[in-house]
Amino acid sequence: MAEPDQLTWETFLYLAGEAGLNTEDPHMEELFPYVENALRGMAALRGMDTSNAEPDMAFIPDREG
Repeated sequence: MAEPDQLTWETFLYLAGEAGLNTEDPHMEELFPYVENALRGMAALRGMDTSNAEPDMAFIPDREG
């Protein structure tokens, strides 16, 4: 059984299909490790405490015109 945060091949294909990709494309096998690696890299962000951090900037639209 896969770990909770581990992306399975079946889940990858499901998400790819929902995103409009052709899951029958042979490049899916090449893309899968890249997506796994990106998700592993983002997992480190979950442990960061950002509760006291303010955004660097905020978008304030022009109210004129």
